[in-house]
Amino acid sequence: MEAHSGSPKDGEKKRNRFMGKLFKEKKDNTSSESQSQNDVDDFLHGPSDKLHMVGTSPSFPPPLMRLDTSSARRWPAASDLPTSKSTRGRSASPKRNRKGLVVRFTDEQPEVIGEGGDEATSPVAEIGMRRRANTHPPVRQPNPAQTTERRDIKAADYGPSFAERANNMGDFRPGPIRRTQTGFQSIPDIGPDSSHANVSDRSPDDELLRPLGIRSEGDRRSFADMVKAEMRSGEGKALVQAASHTSDPDELFTGPESTGSSGPTLQLQINTRNNIHVPSAPGIPPSAESSRPSSSRPITPNDSFQPTHSTENHAGSSGASLTVPRSLQPSIPVASNQVAESLATLSRTSTLSIQDAALAVGDDALQEFQRRIGHLFTLFRLSTEASKPLSQCSLEELVRVSLWWFLKGRMNLETAVRDRPGTPQAQQANYFMRAQAYADLAKSLWLTETVTSQYPEIQSRQSTVNSNQDVLESRQSVLSSLRKLTMSMKRNNFLPPDPKDAPLTQGLDPSIWVRGEGDQSLLYSQRLTAVRSLSEAMPLGDTSRTFQFGRMFVESTLVEAAAPQQYRCAVLISVVRGLKESSTTAVIASQDGALNLSIQSDKTRGLTWEDVRWRATQRIIEVSLPRGFMLLLHCNEQDFRTLWGMHDYEKRTQSVLAQRSGEELVFETILQSFQYFDQSQQPPFPKEAQPECHFKLFEKTVIIKAATGPRTLHRGFRLGLNTSTKSKHLRCIDQDFSPSHPVQFGFLRGDGGSPALLLKIDDGKSKYTMVCTFHDANERIRFHTLLTGIALGQGEDVIAEAPITSFSVADSDGDLSCLQPLQWQGFRFINYDHTDYQSDKTVLSENLRVAIDFKGGSLTDRINVEPGELKLRLDVTSLTELKVLRQPQQDMTASVAESQVSKELPRELASILLESIANSESTRKYTFPSLQELHLFQAALTGFAVVFDGIACSFNISRRRMVVPIYKKWDAATTRVQIVQREKVIQLVAFFDNFSHGKAMNFTLKSTDIFETSSSKKTFSLRIVDAKFSLPKAQNGSEAGVDHEFVCLDMPEYPGEHDDVTIVFDTEAVRDSFAKALPAPTKIASRMASVRR
Repeated sequence: MEAHSGSPKDGEKKRNRFMGKLFKEKKDNTSSESQSQNDVDDFLHGPSDKLHMVGTSPSFPPPLMRLDTSSARRWPAASDLPTSKSTRGRSASPKRNRKGLVVRFTDEQPEVIGEGGDEATSPVAEIGMRRRANTHPPVRQPNPAQTTERRDIKAADYGPSFAERANNMGDFRPGPIRRTQTGFQSIPDIGPDSSHANVSDRSPDDELLRPLGIRSEGDRRSFADMVKAEMRSGEGKALVQAASHTSDPDELFTGPESTGSSGPTLQLQINTRNNIHVPSAPGIPPSAESSRPSSSRPITPNDSFQPTHSTENHAGSSGASLTVPRSLQPSIPVASNQVAESLATLSRTSTLSIQDAALAVGDDALQEFQRRIGHLFTLFRLSTEASKPLSQCSLEELVRVSLWWFLKGRMNLETAVRDRPGTPQAQQANYFMRAQAYADLAKSLWLTETVTSQYPEIQSRQSTVNSNQDVLESRQSVLSSLRKLTMSMKRNNFLPPDPKDAPLTQGLDPSIWVRGEGDQSLLYSQRLTAVRSLSEAMPLGDTSRTFQFGRMFVESTLVEAAAPQQYRCAVLISVVRGLKESSTTAVIASQDGALNLSIQSDKTRGLTWEDVRWRATQRIIEVSLPRGFMLLLHCNEQDFRTLWGMHDYEKRTQSVLAQRSGEELVFETILQSFQYFDQSQQPPFPKEAQPECHFKLFEKTVIIKAATGPRTLHRGFRLGLNTSTKSKHLRCIDQDFSPSHPVQFGFLRGDGGSPALLLKIDDGKSKYTMVCTFHDANERIRFHTLLTGIALGQGEDVIAEAPITSFSVADSDGDLSCLQPLQWQGFRFINYDHTDYQSDKTVLSENLRVAIDFKGGSLTDRINVEPGELKLRLDVTSLTELKVLRQPQQDMTASVAESQVSKELPRELASILLESIANSESTRKYTFPSLQELHLFQAALTGFAVVFDGIACSFNISRRRMVVPIYKKWDAATTRVQIVQREKVIQLVAFFDNFSHGKAMNFTLKSTDIFETSSSKKTFSLRIVDAKFSLPKAQNGSEAGVDHEFVCLDMPEYPGEHDDVTIVFDTEAVRDSFAKALPAPTKIASRMASVRR
């Protein structure tokens, strides 16, 4: 070995031996792989032909070589595929004995367990449940009724061979790579039958652009080619969508017609909007089918042999149309005694109407539902023939039964879906309820689609009789409702299970007819057919004339008073209301139509709600029928509560507009719109503007008993509002406007400049804002004036109106501060039957009130007083000031413009002013610009016109002592003297200042009284000889109160004194003016000393 060390070959040998020692394990691995490969060859019983899958680079495609197609295999051998052991790097396991085991490739289509992604319609949990339930889907056998049979497909059916396509690859020039739209719609929905399409006329570009789902199984490609094909497929879709907006789709996507297959072919076109195929539906004209989208239900491999989904074949991503030979088209099942409708050729359109799209999806869902429950039709037919043959039934009777079972099935299905059972027993009951609901819906579908379609009226689709027309419309409504229901069931995965995956539920009720029990002669003695129309007896939902609020199936018993006979049957109760009616109607109907009556609010139309008696403990609704019969409706607790709740809610809603005790309707109109604003999370009224609301305003009064008779006092207003009957859910507002809270308003403009009034409610119980829009400005003014108390009623008039300087209210603690910053403007007196101040009724007047306006609002003071209650006082120093003493009152109305006053003013008026005058007596002080306004106010308030008003420098009262004939004078200094007159009654009123014996007095002057005048150098006096009067009231000790400072004109104090009264004036003119106002002429006093001094 050392002798040959210098040669280059020896060095190379050493290096090879050294490298072999380092990589000795690789040799063992190679031998292990060889041994494992031999095991696979022995297991497969065949040679290990290899077909290497070489990935093609998008930029540099590999050179193509001519292949020997005669010895090429269609499928690669199992030895060509990498095993899990080699890929995972595990050591080879010991050789096992596999004698008798042979591997074969199955012809079954791959199983699709669901669709993934963000837009998947089925939750992952449900996909997993279906996967576990159908781990090995059964092989579907070919249907002998079908026109096509499943057969082996030759290689020629899949187009050119691999070698021929390889020869054409030299002419292929790939296009530039573009961005494609991602998402659910970019993934083509390819049916399993699309791989059987005839593609012999396609070019290589079309072959490369086909999605992976429709490529032949022998045409295997690398992952890069798959991605490239899907990218180009998306580019083609994007091009189709872009071109559809600029040109005619028929010109862009018209592909060459296939001539390879003999006979008619079905063309699958591309929908330029959704890129999905549109399924054809029975009973729809081709013109309508051309613009209807199909449902987006995921297509499973088994769907290629499902007859009801034979039309759910989706086109590929290429722009050319695919043609399917007749031999590969699945057949459509033909119902009993029906001719299968042919498939209409679908035209390519760029836009689809919403109605047609919904109809197409509904038809697809209805066919799927019919396929799943079609095995029950035989049971229904057997049950019907055993009870009553179908040949003896009229079309109206069958449609009525179909309506019955549809309503019952839909209601039970909704209940089962909403129920969430927690125990195994509850789950089993829920499962049975859902199965029975499916069976009831199947009854309705079988009667409507299969049985009634044989009648001449259905086939001709024309009827001249109104009753038949109603029956035809009812049948069509059932079909439409079934279509909508099944579409919703399919969308929410609530379709019944496939009959081959789930066994028939035991205990289902297949009966069609619901028969009553008992004496049927009771039905003939009653005319219980008040509801003539079939659609009115069993309404499916809302219509153009009525709203439907609820339905329930109950047991009814027809009994006769003092008779043992009775008749018992199941009935359907539907609660509806007409668009022009304000009250609900309960329609009671049986399946056979023997019981068919309604309960409403109009006595002239039959039974009313007054004939209904509610037995809450027994949950029975008792309906009194004519001639001593009674209909008892046995309800469960939920149905009884539902019916009672509907009836009670309607009564409370309607009672809002009804006049209650102690109320009087003063305003009523139909608002143009009404809007409700509330800050709460769940407002009791919709926030949207409600049109044509019924609006009423009631004045609340209370009658009290008094010595003078009953008196009516104002206690505020009540606003009642109901929404329009054209809206389904009636809402109401019942709001009280109490005098204890001010009215907050605002003038607005609604839509189109319509007059609107804003009312802000904040009464402690509720807080919201309402906006009432009126049709006319006069309506708004009338409502506002009524609410604020200044509107003129019938026979009322403004008897006095003048400006005012200030107004204040004082209680025992002093003046109220809330009125001080207000800017007062004027006053208005309103009274009834005004002819003259002296003849107006001021005491016990229910109409007399004074409205005092200020900037931003007004105060309305109602003067409804008893005799002797109204008292007033004039100030001695301030001649234009008048004070009025009022007892506690609860009828003053305050109103403020919400946008013109401070936010604190409404609260202060409520808590300070209105609360104070309601709980204690108060003094109102009015200040006027001049005496003229004061006299006008005083006359309108008291009914006594002021004849004289002046200041006397002295007011003397002569009083005789009790024992000796000596007289003592009470001399008051500056005194305010007035002479007032009401018709023939003349009174002298005196108000003192700093007089120890009193503050005010008044007494009546008669024409028989003696008046003497006298004069001196500085004084001018007038003496009333032997005047009849009452002494001024003095304050009783330390008792607080101001009553002694005021006088009452309508009921003066009893004249217990008979003494002389002397009034001294500063000027003769004032004295003479006073003398002219007296009821009798004056004379000059005698110079002789009077006996009385």
